[in-house]
Amino acid sequence: MDFTNRIRSLACALASVALFASVHVFAAAIVEPVLPPVNEAELLRDTDARIQDARTAPLMVRVVDVNGKPVSGRTVRVEQVKHSFYFGAGFDTALLPRDTETETDKRHRENFLKLFNYSTVHIYWGGYELKHGEYQDSQRLKSITWLHEQGLTARGHPIFWNLDGIVPRWVRSENPSAQEMRQLFDARLEQMSHTVLPQLHDVDVFNELVHWERFTNSLSRVVAEQGKVPLVTHYLQETKRLNTNLLTVVNDYENGPTYYALLKQLLEAGAPIDIIGQQSHMHTGKWSVTQIWNILNRLTLLNRPVLFTEMSVLSGPSRKTDWQNNVPNWNTDPENEAKQADYLEQFFRLAYSHTNCIGVVLWDYADRRSWLGAPVGLLRKDGSPKPSFERLDKLINQQWRTRGEFITDKNGDVKIPAAFEGEYRISTGPRELKATHKRGAPVSATLKLVE
Repeated sequence: MDFTNRIRSLACALASVALFASVHVFAAAIVEPVLPPVNEAELLRDTDARIQDARTAPLMVRVVDVNGKPVSGRTVRVEQVKHSFYFGAGFDTALLPRDTETETDKRHRENFLKLFNYSTVHIYWGGYELKHGEYQDSQRLKSITWLHEQGLTARGHPIFWNLDGIVPRWVRSENPSAQEMRQLFDARLEQMSHTVLPQLHDVDVFNELVHWERFTNSLSRVVAEQGKVPLVTHYLQETKRLNTNLLTVVNDYENGPTYYALLKQLLEAGAPIDIIGQQSHMHTGKWSVTQIWNILNRLTLLNRPVLFTEMSVLSGPSRKTDWQNNVPNWNTDPENEAKQADYLEQFFRLAYSHTNCIGVVLWDYADRRSWLGAPVGLLRKDGSPKPSFERLDKLINQQWRTRGEFITDKNGDVKIPAAFEGEYRISTGPRELKATHKRGAPVSATLKLVE
């Protein structure tokens, strides 16, 4: 063993000791915040009332003639074209139009666009930079552009993650030192800040930080040697400095007080976290109503909005998985499809009713090409809708959407007492305006006739 390798081996050993110590110090600092008790029956009973309070506001339109006088009896069309709440799903490049595509491809695309306003584009390092300095950003930009053209908001996942399978092979081969790894972090962030990141609304800057030490590669080592909180804080600040309009997210599958404690430490250290990302994969069992509500209430104490970034709910039997490889013949079935529909409706209604939740993103919108081969989509492999799709379509596009034709009163006014938050198109005859309606800034607009 040469001198350089001896030094690296010693550094790794010292880092392991430091990591062990830091983990135990961190664990000792974890304090479960006091949360209000949850009465599940009452919580479920009052969901619709909370949704009205949290997601709607009065919307008013006045129609006047060329002289500014109110016009009564005028038909005004009000159409909510997009929700403010993020109803999202992970993006699959198979959704992009191709010269040769099947009816199944078309069904997937049509149903995807019918339901979602938000989508996650994957920017894993291993696939983004297959060779050192050779970037595969064009495909990501193509996906983001298509989403924008369809009226969807695009998010990215993730910039930094130390899962062995997504660390670039050339990084694993070179086995860089901590200082060299910092230089690679800098180069990745710099390159992406000139290409992909400016096109995104938000991005998971770090993924699965709480148990970062479970892998022993170069990305793990740099955090162990230089400290999780200071290093993560630095790169969140750098991401913000290089991309002032991009919203930064820290994302994790950990959903208890450990995650809360780490986020609190990061915020106290000055980390610019705009959104807290909470994974919700439920391959091994569904979360209870109490668990959902406690997760939201706990994270709300940090004064940051919460986004459910990765949701998976089975429509087939539970199966043993190693979380790495696809499980063969893991199929959807009618009994579990019905259970999935009931649970997803309840989850979405609870999330939508919580004032600090800003969205829910399904990890796989369809069973085709799903993670682990699991039946977690709203669509079957052939693109046909499951009951869960129909249920969410009814909520998102009917029950929670404001649209219709209204007649102005004697004062020339149309008043909608409880219009859902979102983007609106409002018109009377040829006159049209577009506006964003929010509880803190409700629409109060005037349409002036020209005839």
